[in-house]
Amino acid sequence: MLRSPPECWRLLWSAVDDLLAEQPSPWEICTQNADGSLCMPYARYSDAVERVKQALFQVNSRVRFDWPNWDGIQRYQGGRGLADAPVADVCRMLTVITHAERFHDGTIGRALDDGTFLTALLRLRKWYDDIADIHAKHIHAPPGQSWISQRVSDLRTFQAVRRD
Repeated sequence: MLRSPPECWRLLWSAVDDLLAEQPSPWEICTQNADGSLCMPYARYSDAVERVKQALFQVNSRVRFDWPNWDGIQRYQGGRGLADAPVADVCRMLTVITHAERFHDGTIGRALDDGTFLTALLRLRKWYDDIADIHAKHIHAPPGQSWISQRVSDLRTFQAVRRD
């Protein structure tokens, strides 16, 4: 996730803010097409939810693991304990929710309704806020201004002085 530039994180937080501001629920189950004909039920989400899903992908929050068998689904049910969970578990939970949506329409909606999705997003935001300055300064600094670039420059200066 740290490889993702700060701009991607800003897009995520903007989408999360929009999602938090939405009332009523940002999703619905649709059973009719626009022309009034019946269709198989499917979940339709607000633009904010769709932007959050896309931004989570852009910041590389998805992790590879055996998500269908992960015990955190029960451990953090309803978002309980997720606000203080390790960020790795938060990423696992977000991965479970977004992956499960592909197989079961409405998974994200149910996670929104019970608080799991927003709790996970807010915990991820707390983690990022704690490291945002370091992230911008040392990982995504302009060329030549990162911590490592400065240390390499100092080393070269030291080597040059020593040779003279």
